[in-house]
Amino acid sequence: MVTGVIEPLGIVSLTFQVFSGVIKGYQLITEARHMPEDCQYLRIRLKTEQYRLLDWADVVKLDEQDDNLLISHSSKGLLLDVLDQQHKLLQHFGRLDDKYKRLSKPLLVDLEDAYGNLPEPPDYTETSPTIKRVESDLQDRFPRSQRLLKKSLDWAKSTKNYPIRMKWAIFDKTKMETLILKLTSFNDFMREMLNSTQLHHLSIKQTRTEFQIMQLNGKIDQLIQFVKSSGVNTRTSHRGQISADPTLALQYLRGFANEDEASGSMHGLAALAQFKALNSAIEDSTLLTDDFTKDLDLGYTASEIRSVELSRQCIEVIDEEEDEAGETQRVEAEYTDPSTRLKKTVWVEWKTYEPPNFQDRGPEEMIHQRVRALATLLKGNNRTNQIRAPRCLGYFRDIDKEGEDHCRFGLVFEKPEGINSSTRPISLFELLNSGADIPSLTDRIQLAFRITECIERLHAVNWLHKGLRSSNILFFNDEGVSSMDLSSPYIAGFDYSRPAQNDDMTERPPENAASDIYRHPRVQGSGNRDSGGFKKSYDLYALGVIILEIAYWKPIDKILSIPDIHSARPSVTMKVRQRLLDDREGFLKFVKSHLGNTVEGVVRACLEGPTAFGLPEGAAEKDEEGEHLQRMFYERVVKELGDMKV
Repeated sequence: MVTGVIEPLGIVSLTFQVFSGVIKGYQLITEARHMPEDCQYLRIRLKTEQYRLLDWADVVKLDEQDDNLLISHSSKGLLLDVLDQQHKLLQHFGRLDDKYKRLSKPLLVDLEDAYGNLPEPPDYTETSPTIKRVESDLQDRFPRSQRLLKKSLDWAKSTKNYPIRMKWAIFDKTKMETLILKLTSFNDFMREMLNSTQLHHLSIKQTRTEFQIMQLNGKIDQLIQFVKSSGVNTRTSHRGQISADPTLALQYLRGFANEDEASGSMHGLAALAQFKALNSAIEDSTLLTDDFTKDLDLGYTASEIRSVELSRQCIEVIDEEEDEAGETQRVEAEYTDPSTRLKKTVWVEWKTYEPPNFQDRGPEEMIHQRVRALATLLKGNNRTNQIRAPRCLGYFRDIDKEGEDHCRFGLVFEKPEGINSSTRPISLFELLNSGADIPSLTDRIQLAFRITECIERLHAVNWLHKGLRSSNILFFNDEGVSSMDLSSPYIAGFDYSRPAQNDDMTERPPENAASDIYRHPRVQGSGNRDSGGFKKSYDLYALGVIILEIAYWKPIDKILSIPDIHSARPSVTMKVRQRLLDDREGFLKFVKSHLGNTVEGVVRACLEGPTAFGLPEGAAEKDEEGEHLQRMFYERVVKELGDMKV
């Protein structure tokens, strides 16, 4: 029987009332003033558990009435029971005992409560040399667009059964960790009420929530808090962990099982936070210390991360070099590991730089730093499978045995795991020009979807590609072009990529019509007129061009009937966007008639840019705007393609 809950009011269901009480309980504790600075990661973990519950409720259509609740009738009573357990746990935490009486030494007190006038414990005063109490902008670091969050808090506020704000009288880290573990187990248990389809939708929902959260957290210390918060389970292992088995978990939480029968859950946020923090630290070498790598739980030292420059003598180029249609050349090579003398087949992507003014001078230091940073980031890419970029072994300056400087860097990539070493990467550009049969509509839409997922994940950690085009979408197949699997593309060609937050590191690409045809007019070659630097929407523009190529199964210059793209003048490439969006030209009409309204809408949104995603033209696309763009890109592009059934 559910006890200790508020009485039903009006037509609001009891389930929603109790759920709202749970959400308000999370909010009160995470907003409580004077959290010790060194325990902020616990507040982060509690907030992520709140959003896990909100995502779960969204999937089952929990609302003011139970009419649309997508839970079996037999599970509704259990759901109410589980929510009630959480409600009591949160509302009474550190304030009331089981009989709803004030604790003699409460952890939390109402801000206006008489308890708030108690003297501060000596270890937690504002002048304490060991622990500093701080206010927090935590609520701004999580999405505010959650419909259920607003509804629940508004309803709880209207009942006047909850305090407005709380403050910590005494902070108990152990009790806080125990609370988090219990709430984690409740959320794990509630997943078991879902069917396989709902679990799939929940996974998608939580992933996108994590992407949005990453948009709102860009500082190193914020990202470290996310990594640290995910380790609460392991740090409390000496006291036992709460079980991922839902039956045992609920038995423990209700007092019918031992604590050491239990185990908990981890979050994808930690992996995203690691990757994003590493991005920032690579750009600022003063941040990349052994303490930093330890805080991020990277598993290797700062010197190991920085060790990315390879000896030219270890690289033997196999291919005859041929110019491609892009800024880089991609050649097969052999790499000899200097420590083991073992050889492996790799490929090299060249990045050229302007010849030095003097014979003894190499590339500009900024260019060298960019290549080193890029190689470092792509070398660490094995930490998450969310970004389908090949792993980089390092880079080298191409100075031959005679000492001649070829004015280029080589980025060395290894073949994906499970791929024959002799298998060469084949680009989408090559497939479009191969003359082979046009793939099925199903395969082309699946390919477009996979590429949009890659870009969404790349942008989730604020990493801009800046060189998206069909020659940088790669496939690996031992059987060649005729039987290519289009469902597993890799994103390569990160020559000019950089973290989105570092405008001062923007590097202008060379003027090259074959590459500029994929670029937004504001960032084409020497015609770059955007003082705000490169933005995510410019990557999305290039993505729109690529999806258009997939629709036609032709390269963009042939779609536009440009006779010789390599000799095309800037005036030709500058007009590409205008032509593609001009209904009189008929390019998007072709997409609509051959691939349908959905694909046409996706391409149009990418080409139009910010306004198609609900942002004003010229938006900075950072912080809340970045979170909005991330969310709307999923809704208008990724989800649309992913939901298509052909």
